[in-house]
Amino acid sequence: MTETKDRILEILRATGRPGIEAVIVYLETSNYFTRDCYGHHKEHGGLAQHSLEVYDFMRAYSCGIRSDSIAVAALFHDLGKTRRPDGRGHGQRSLDILDDCGFALTEAERIAIGRHHDKTIDFLTCPLRRQVSMGDMDSTGAWKRAHPEACHRHRHHRSTR
Repeated sequence: MTETKDRILEILRATGRPGIEAVIVYLETSNYFTRDCYGHHKEHGGLAQHSLEVYDFMRAYSCGIRSDSIAVAALFHDLGKTRRPDGRGHGQRSLDILDDCGFALTEAERIAIGRHHDKTIDFLTCPLRRQVSMGDMDSTGAWKRAHPEACHRHRHHRSTR
């Protein structure tokens, strides 16, 4: 887990973005580095590991997208999972956290983070959003293929409630 945390912090600091240290403080004081990522990556630290996998996917298939936007979108797309559900999606909660930290986002980053699960037109018109969505699906699918027993237990547990 320390390796994942150290790599994420190094990537974020390398962006040189104003306000990144406030977000890093949030990451270190929240459960970002320790919690699972419900539905997939259910192990301790799964949320951070999943975010790093999305980052690696996006770096491999960046299509000319700025490296700092890749880091921000990939590593923060599920940040809202560090807070309890409140009736809004975790993408919107992610944006709220970043706003609370005073971290400025580009419009493309706001779309990519806030709508990475939506089936909206910006999937086609916003390359950053498309890459986050594809990286998210790639990481989630790879984990589920590697852990079919965890997925089966989860489906069974939900159907018996």
